[in-house]
Amino acid sequence: MSRRRTFITGIGVICAIGKDFDTFSHGLSSGMNGAKKIAAFNPEGIRGIYGCEVKDYDPRAYFSPKELRRMDRGSQFVLLATRQAMASSGLDVALCDKERCGVSLGSTLGGMVNATEYYRRLKKRHKVYASLLMDHPLYTAGSRVCIEYGFLGTNMATSTACSSANVAIGYGTEMIRNDEADVVIVGGYDTMAELTVAGFNVLRNVSPDYCKPFDKKRQGLVLGEGAGILILEAENHCHARGGQPYAELLGYGMSSDAYHMTALDVTGRGPALAITRALDDSGVDKEAINYINAHGTGTSHNDAVETKAIKRVFGEQAYSIPVSSTKSMHGHTLGAAGGIEAVSVVAALQGGFIPPTINYETPDPKCDLDYVPNKSRQYAINVALSNNCGFGGNNCSIVIGRI
Repeated sequence: MSRRRTFITGIGVICAIGKDFDTFSHGLSSGMNGAKKIAAFNPEGIRGIYGCEVKDYDPRAYFSPKELRRMDRGSQFVLLATRQAMASSGLDVALCDKERCGVSLGSTLGGMVNATEYYRRLKKRHKVYASLLMDHPLYTAGSRVCIEYGFLGTNMATSTACSSANVAIGYGTEMIRNDEADVVIVGGYDTMAELTVAGFNVLRNVSPDYCKPFDKKRQGLVLGEGAGILILEAENHCHARGGQPYAELLGYGMSSDAYHMTALDVTGRGPALAITRALDDSGVDKEAINYINAHGTGTSHNDAVETKAIKRVFGEQAYSIPVSSTKSMHGHTLGAAGGIEAVSVVAALQGGFIPPTINYETPDPKCDLDYVPNKSRQYAINVALSNNCGFGGNNCSIVIGRI
């Protein structure tokens, strides 16, 4: 039995460089820097004072006061991005078989903003505010989506560190392929929370400056927040309703480094295996890949290892493939990274450009590929690879192609 093709028919995004697909696409193509001094709390006294926060965002414009007493910022982002994606897909939910509609989302920390506030109030007042923990579990954002649209299929929550959203996208793809669902809302989310920022600063991998992926003087990552959502839809379902797909989700691949709880294996074998498996799963020859959206965190170790992994898979071809890190613009959004970066790939494919790696100044001999420095490049993408490498050696790559 042949597997069903998986189309991307809806897009939604909210992050530091755009609160919808159009503004986000413009931010990417113009090389917008979303990093500013963190405003959610006072960052003085820590190394990484910069963050890529969602700006000019008032949740009261979208949710009632009663909803906001319980709804974490992460769930807000997921619902807003999902509403955008559903609207752009043209799906009429009333005509869908809701038992064949599901959700698959990735996140590292779930409702951490409200959980932080819970801890703060408990410490100060010695009183329990249980409603603040309603959105702390990872599954709750997906549950809210299911409730809003009446979806009765699978609600899957994935947490594999910074590869969470890519893994969630892969799982959604399997649901479509195996005829377990016709429509799956996939992607990821995470927020700028004080405990999260403090934890990464303790790890000493946060930059005191802007994020400079692959630059010789890079000093670490800059944390971000947001949500990136795709509507995955079976080809036959899309055609039957007259839908217009943005792109095709061709395949995915996963691996584990079995090496260290935070650092990538120095040989690059883990990410390379994920890339190879994604290519095999997609049925695409490596020669067809003509853009790579890199994990590109801006840390000295990870960027060098990812470069090594790309060369390990593609050989001499690696030097002719444009590679860029959009994290230089929207920050490292943790569990949302794969979702936002998948949206980046679709935006680039639709707009005919390669997003730049901004803040790039000094070439590094260890990172010697074409990183599209500082300015976007007009370019026709046919098949793109998007990499994510998470703590604990959790790697996942996805392949997206033009239809």
